[in-house]
Amino acid sequence: MRASSFFLFLSTVARVLGDVEPFFNDDAFDKGEYGPYPSQSYHSSKLVSPRLNVLKHDRECSPLYTMITPRGNHVRDPMAMIMDADGHLVWGKGGYGQVYNLQVQQYKGKPYLTFWAGDDTVGGHGAGYYHMLDSTYKEVYRLKAAGGLGGDLHEFRITEKGTALLSVYEVDKGDLSSLGGSSNGKIWDCLVQEIDIETGALLFEWHAAKHFAAASSPKQIGGDGGASVFGKPYDYYHMNSIDKDPKGNYLVSSRYMKSVTYIDGRTGDVIWVLGGDQNSFTDLSGGAATNFAYQHDATWQDNYTTITLFDNAAAEGQPSVHDYSRGLRIRLDQQAMTAELVTEYLNPTRVRAISQGSLQVVENGNVFLGYGNSGAFTEFAENGTVLCDTHMGPQAWFGGGDIQSYRAFKYDWHGYPTTKPDSKIVYGEGLTYFVSWNGATEVKRWILQGAVDPEVKDDQWTYVNDTAKTGFETSMELHEDCPRYIRCLALDSKNTVLSVTEIFDTEQEKIWDLPPVQVEDNDTVLLKFLIVFAGVTGVVVGLREAVTSKRKLRLINWTPQWIGHPNYQPV
Repeated sequence: MRASSFFLFLSTVARVLGDVEPFFNDDAFDKGEYGPYPSQSYHSSKLVSPRLNVLKHDRECSPLYTMITPRGNHVRDPMAMIMDADGHLVWGKGGYGQVYNLQVQQYKGKPYLTFWAGDDTVGGHGAGYYHMLDSTYKEVYRLKAAGGLGGDLHEFRITEKGTALLSVYEVDKGDLSSLGGSSNGKIWDCLVQEIDIETGALLFEWHAAKHFAAASSPKQIGGDGGASVFGKPYDYYHMNSIDKDPKGNYLVSSRYMKSVTYIDGRTGDVIWVLGGDQNSFTDLSGGAATNFAYQHDATWQDNYTTITLFDNAAAEGQPSVHDYSRGLRIRLDQQAMTAELVTEYLNPTRVRAISQGSLQVVENGNVFLGYGNSGAFTEFAENGTVLCDTHMGPQAWFGGGDIQSYRAFKYDWHGYPTTKPDSKIVYGEGLTYFVSWNGATEVKRWILQGAVDPEVKDDQWTYVNDTAKTGFETSMELHEDCPRYIRCLALDSKNTVLSVTEIFDTEQEKIWDLPPVQVEDNDTVLLKFLIVFAGVTGVVVGLREAVTSKRKLRLINWTPQWIGHPNYQPV
């Protein structure tokens, strides 16, 4: 391809979107006609993200980002993932193995992306580490469980005092003779650990096996892979969430005991139990407040007067309690020892999740449910009205593990990656320029520039086109007579240049080998560039005619957003 001397026409660039839109209420999607995991790949990035099926969308839904951790039989690279309110990818990070429980949590006044990553092949829980990434996506902390144990995937909660609550599993001995097993059988004991984030020091530890005997569990012993037959530890308790109140006491959810336990933070003694065979409360709702089963994500709400939880109502190999999963808000009177169902959150298609799941009260008061093993998430008004309903995979295949996310949350997030935006030119019938920037939340506009010499000064790069950023990847069609060297600027809402792509040599069809023009060290540098407006006087085939165009100087602030950011650290 021959390089141009930079006679560009406004008509030489067409604006098109690199992303594809989600499906909207698509029956074929939910029947599985597009496969078990409809997904989207990109030209400028190697990431793959789910292509969602939006069954219902309401303006009252929270505009915050959705945090998920897609994995499953058909997910090539499990990862932590952020998606926007329109269903487009914002950030994805894989390479950790299995990833669970992506959240935004505050620590020392700063927001962090937090998640667990490690090995979950033991089944039902895992052994790994807890990761904390700052707003530049730099890993600042990697935590591990105390005592040389592997940190479990279920819970990683940062407390208001800046400590971390961790779930941990450990093999122990237990009497299983009453269940048809050995009197000296193997069990999975569940530990609550609270640790100091800075030092890793153990501040508190609680063992379920010291307070609940394996024989008291209603779980069928053969339902977890034949523990009594093959010698596998019996997972009788299965802790999956931990919360803490200002009194210093702990709230622990036990899936197989079908109960939530309130634990004294000083002695470790059990104060009360909600639900299950050892329920301490009188149910004012005729059983509806305490008949949950195999639940997840029990959390204090409303100034510690109510509890919310995700009621799975079903588990693999165990008898079901309901035909569908639901969210519950339960009011407790700890003086009168009464429990009352306040609100029940029901998915419109009655999705059932046989494992995993979450319930979050979002900033605006809405309630957001993730359906775990069934790849779906639904947002409700506080009163239980369904506002938005989304599927990551076909409902016909729910429960098969093809696409799942342990939990799903919504948070505000501002990401300032220190990487450069990614770009690629695809050669076909025409030339298409694709650009994306993984994790950059502040980009509002892309400006495409060209030059005949890659080492010219910044003010000699000439305007080609600009387009609003929409979705994860944006694309622009290029005329065959475009300049040889192309680059793209990322601008925020104030026209501040956040970063610039590598320079692409269209003649060699590759990234230019030499270093691109560097950003100056000054706090603020004004970069002038020429914008071509209108004005083609004519074109003769095979010859270039003079083009008269009106050029307008525009000043933009060339200061990468992350410089001066509190989390920025120069390499």
